[in-house]
Amino acid sequence: MSNLHILVTRPEPQAAELCTLIREQGDQATSFPTIEFAPPSDLEAFHTAMQTLDQQDWLIFISPQAVRVSIPYLPVLPPNVQIAAVGSGTAKALHAAHYPQVLHPAAEWHSEGLLDLPAFQSVQNKKIAIIRGAGGREFIDQQLAERGAQITIIIAYERILPVCDVQPYLNLLRQRAIDSIVCTSFEGVRNLKILIGETAWPELQTIPVIVMSGRVEMLARQLGFQTIWVTQQASQAAILDLLAEKRKGR
Repeated sequence: MSNLHILVTRPEPQAAELCTLIREQGDQATSFPTIEFAPPSDLEAFHTAMQTLDQQDWLIFISPQAVRVSIPYLPVLPPNVQIAAVGSGTAKALHAAHYPQVLHPAAEWHSEGLLDLPAFQSVQNKKIAIIRGAGGREFIDQQLAERGAQITIIIAYERILPVCDVQPYLNLLRQRAIDSIVCTSFEGVRNLKILIGETAWPELQTIPVIVMSGRVEMLARQLGFQTIWVTQQASQAAILDLLAEKRKGR
């Protein structure tokens, strides 16, 4: 069945990008960003830490937003400073910012995939700065520290709950006009439930939710969502592939 209607809860600009791709394959897409970004609570600490990046052996960017926020403050990096990204979207953001040499997993676009790369197997005494958002998963930090690396955590932004008019989305739910919802992070899933509210929860929880990892699937299920589809990879292309597969099966 063609002409699915997909609700996209990714933050901007990823929401607009994904909506465009969904429409290009013949479906409908509505953007409903359930996460917004704000500067870190300690902005002075962020600026101070950014000035030390030329002293690191590795810079690891956890998300495209970490790249977008950090690029204006990056010092000139000497050739020995290497750059890594957790996934292809983050690597793409770095390439767009004119950092062509970026190490990232070829297929497993998550923390475990990055840690499995040969470059991070022997990091004793290596200085590694990890640039991410507040409250993000600390798995990479902990694992690299256990392997002997000297870790510097740089909080580049905070995720916040948007203030928005949810009535248009409530109308879509009540009209049963949404076929699936894209939620690519736990914050996105949680905020979706908060923003929609208890009144429309019976309609919301029955709509299939598309996530990009088993960890988010588990957390979404704990929140009470009934049908959760997991993509093969953490990418927009994988979301489109899953939608195409589900459309053929209907």
